[in-house]
Amino acid sequence: MFYKKQIVFCSLWTILLLCGLQLNAQITDSTAIIYPAINENLFVNTKWKYTYTTHAESNTIIHKADDTYDYFVFFRYDYGYQTYLNGTLSGGLWRLNKEQNEIMYNFRKVEWWRIASFNEEALILEFTMNRKSSYRYHFVRVADADAPFERSPNDLPDINVNFEEDAIVAETESYTQFLEKRGIKYNPKVWQRRKERRQRREARRIARLQKTVKGRAKLAKEEPKEMMQIELVGGGFYGGVDPVYRNMILIKTDGRVIKEYQSQLQGLQVSKHNISRETLEELITFIEEKQFFEFDQIYTCNTPACIKRLENKPRPIALRIAITKGVRRKIITIPIWDGRGKHNSLIDYPKELDAIVQAIENIATQQPQ
Repeated sequence: MFYKKQIVFCSLWTILLLCGLQLNAQITDSTAIIYPAINENLFVNTKWKYTYTTHAESNTIIHKADDTYDYFVFFRYDYGYQTYLNGTLSGGLWRLNKEQNEIMYNFRKVEWWRIASFNEEALILEFTMNRKSSYRYHFVRVADADAPFERSPNDLPDINVNFEEDAIVAETESYTQFLEKRGIKYNPKVWQRRKERRQRREARRIARLQKTVKGRAKLAKEEPKEMMQIELVGGGFYGGVDPVYRNMILIKTDGRVIKEYQSQLQGLQVSKHNISRETLEELITFIEEKQFFEFDQIYTCNTPACIKRLENKPRPIALRIAITKGVRRKIITIPIWDGRGKHNSLIDYPKELDAIVQAIENIATQQPQ
């Protein structure tokens, strides 16, 4: 009789455990702690590395990442996320709830997570199982160069500026997807080699800069001009008869204008010309008068129709506008941009952005003088 009771108890415990796992750890139960809202503008485009898991009630570590377990996650600005687990890349869609204290992110068969803690250096995601026990997954923030995610063909150009605010570099399509379209297999070790090459290039760039500064020291009588740079990347959709892989406009501080456009049928097209310093300053002044530096960093979907459009094909390519003036730098992201203006857009953004984009495109497409 004792053995029968023991068998029945073990069976019930097994059933309860399996049922708990199939519940996908819904976090709307009455035992869930209500955490404060986070700032989505600070959360978007962050990269994290998993470190360990704790039992929330006892604060006991129940799992810890070691040399054989590497897990990274990248929450992109276009509401897509990428993950890296021991050499395997995958992804999906993420979004915050209305209260902005929970995140939809499919990890460990859990769809919705409470954001127990979020700051510049750490992220803690929490879920409750069986309405009793809660578990917390701890992440630390990593820099772009330390995360195994390749840069996108539609990524913003590199810029070496000592700015203090709004320093965000965003991505659209993953580099893996970009390579797969061309039949190239992704090597998970490539990101490490590219990181090392970037470091060597940066060392050479600094050496060249120091040499140039020494050579021109005697001629440096006039004050250096204020740093100004304009970057416009993305917009449109991945799809159609002639899918676009790259669409970028870069206006450098020396007046050099570079426009790159690459599609499946037309290939890569690059045009370059120069504008005067006066023209660049007038353009920056126009952008400042439109209150660009006072806008939000990201304008998100606020309607079910907009969220649904993000999930449907052809997938939207987010538009990013980056303006640098001196130590000020602002990057604004709009996940859906078809170029038809605010009145036709699913996203509510300042109408002044239409005029800013048009002004940048006019400069980039004008005939070289």
